[in-house]
Amino acid sequence: MTKSHPALADLHGAWRRTLVREADGSTDDATAIWLQGPALFADLRQPPGLAGMVGRSHPKDLDRPQLLALCRQKAFAGTLVPDGDAFSWVRRIDLHPPAPLPDAGTLRWDGEVLVEEGLHEAYLEHWELIEGSPDGSPAAALLDDPQEGCTGVLVRVGSWFGYARDRSLPLRTPLAPLVEQVLGCGERAAAAALLDCEVSIGRVRADRWEIVRSTLPHRVGVHLEPGLNPAGDRLRIRDTDPQGRSRPRDWHLSGVRGTVRLLG
Repeated sequence: MTKSHPALADLHGAWRRTLVREADGSTDDATAIWLQGPALFADLRQPPGLAGMVGRSHPKDLDRPQLLALCRQKAFAGTLVPDGDAFSWVRRIDLHPPAPLPDAGTLRWDGEVLVEEGLHEAYLEHWELIEGSPDGSPAAALLDDPQEGCTGVLVRVGSWFGYARDRSLPLRTPLAPLVEQVLGCGERAAAAALLDCEVSIGRVRADRWEIVRSTLPHRVGVHLEPGLNPAGDRLRIRDTDPQGRSRPRDWHLSGVRGTVRLLG
């Protein structure tokens, strides 16, 4: 018998959104990819029109209209918490300031379509599975950089991965909309710093972890190059500093779920 409502383990995989209807009845044509691992997730939603910035431009090199275009993205990562037929997406990393209402909804199957309906807002989303975890062993980890006080998330499901890193400096005004904060910056470098929050989606092919979508245009096409230390408690990845310069980042692994070797 097919279950009408999924368990958390049924959600492991890479998902693409095929339909959205917001509480006000509006829709959008953003490309939304959601990667769900054991408990941890990464979610990136990008409107069309960003292609001209991909692969070459760090936010500090973009003009004001381009910076504002980046603000139209929605990107977050954290922990999915089940509660009966309902789920809460607890955001540990978010490109935008916290929303006034929790991100929570019910999930049910309609054939092979996963239907999500909001609990606190009357939104509707349909999701289709791109790829599951064929060996039944997805992996995910919370990441901690104690030197910079930075938080990260890494999720691996099948050939897909999601990597998220919080901005190095907190938002100046935690509750003001991101676009207003960017508009209020007198210097382009200050505006770029507000956008220095990475949520990247990529593919693993022949042990090469290539980023294919990212909140940061200059990260698209980059190879993450994750490497575990012998003890399996630290992970080095290829990151960038706030000026867009390539550098390694050494993460401490905390809260590892699944098979740790899949993460590096």
